[in-house]
Parts: sequence; structure tokens; C-alpha cells
Amino acid sequence: MISKKEKRLLIEVLGRQYTPKIMPYLQNVGIKNEKGKQFSVDSIRMITNGFRENEKVELAIMQLINKTVKAKKAMALKRKKLSKK
Repeated sequence: MISKKEKRLLIEVLGRQYTPKIMPYLQNVGIKNEKGKQFSVDSIRMITNGFRENEKVELAIMQLINKTVKAKKAMALKRKKLSKK
């Protein structure tokens, strides 16, 4: 289950409208619901708000957060290098 601390991190990294960023990521890594379909917006919200538990989705969300943090750091480094020139 996603904790309050993880939820704050989720919003900090992905922004308040995080569901449109999570949905394609889940689709890209091949995580689907029990019926074999893409997770709905409501399902993702239920999982991220802690009303429903799904370890695969929660792990994928944390992986997306880590990937996003690394990408932001890399972009900041590139900008820093370019601004020195």
C-alpha cells in the first residue's frame, strides 16, 4: 500500500495530475488489470490513495518516480553545462 510519504513524493515528482503519466508507463511495461485491460483512471487513483492494494502497480509507480528523478537530474546537468558555455 502506498504510504503518505510515498504519495507526497509522487505528487512532488510527477505533479498533481499524475494519472496521465502513470497510465502509459503501466501500458509500456505491460502491467494490466485482472481482465487483461489497461488500468482505468479510477483504479490508479484508488491505488495511489491507498484504498486498493496492488503490489505490481505500486512497484511500477515507484520505478516511474525513480526514472523521472534521474531524468530531471540529467536534464539539470545538461542545462548547467550549456549555461557555462
